[in-house]
Amino acid sequence: MPREYKRLLYERKGQDGEVLWLTLNNEKMMNSLTDTLQKELLEVLGETAFDNTIRCVVLTGAGEVAFCSGGDIRLFQQLDNVTGYDFMYERGNSIQHLLTYMEKPVIAAVNGLCYAGGLELAMCCDFIYAVESASFGLLEISLGLLPGWGGTVRLPRWIPPARAREMIYKGEIIGAAEAHQWGLVNKLLPDIESLRSAVEETASAIMAKPPLAVRAAKNVVNNSLTCDSIEAAQAIERGSIMWLTSSEDMKEGVAAFIEKRKGEFKGR
Repeated sequence: MPREYKRLLYERKGQDGEVLWLTLNNEKMMNSLTDTLQKELLEVLGETAFDNTIRCVVLTGAGEVAFCSGGDIRLFQQLDNVTGYDFMYERGNSIQHLLTYMEKPVIAAVNGLCYAGGLELAMCCDFIYAVESASFGLLEISLGLLPGWGGTVRLPRWIPPARAREMIYKGEIIGAAEAHQWGLVNKLLPDIESLRSAVEETASAIMAKPPLAVRAAKNVVNNSLTCDSIEAAQAIERGSIMWLTSSEDMKEGVAAFIEKRKGEFKGR
């Protein structure tokens, strides 16, 4: 059944509806993260994380102007030290964690400007595709604030730290070409139609792979990035491989390779 929300479009695509497209839907406010949109994101992402019929998530914005312009600035006027901390933690941290650590790929399809909380959302995804007209920036410093959803932490991990510092200190906006040059964006597309086609092609390629192996790959990459020791990270990797060796999908994948045929994977 179709799912309806006030500020979020929910669309299942793919042969079996295994790809979920979530569209931030508030064009008049350039898809800013209003109170309603944040609550709807929390609800949907919380359900999606444990729904194994969904194997890939695409996050994008409505219209042709903005992916997401960031937070709803009007909300900031209502915050003090305590409520501000709770707002950042209960909302921001929860949304970040769900996007980053759910065991399914999340692709950001950036269809326009991507600022502040919008860029923070995009950096919680596994990778970013963008139109050539897109632009990116963490602008909070101009408000006497810092990014509260991980921007100052994640940007120096996506691009060289010195470049990230410059962007953050200046509240600088960069174009899509520069974002691609620094590795913030994986792929640039000329227009929104091409963007959607490229994302759908990539999602289809991922869906053709064994589901358990894709889940394990994301889990290992995320956890290894937080390890100080290569040995500890490789231990996580070995544990995942041991889990996969008993799966039906692994047996099918090996058999298909030997028999020179396409594998038929069931996520078991």
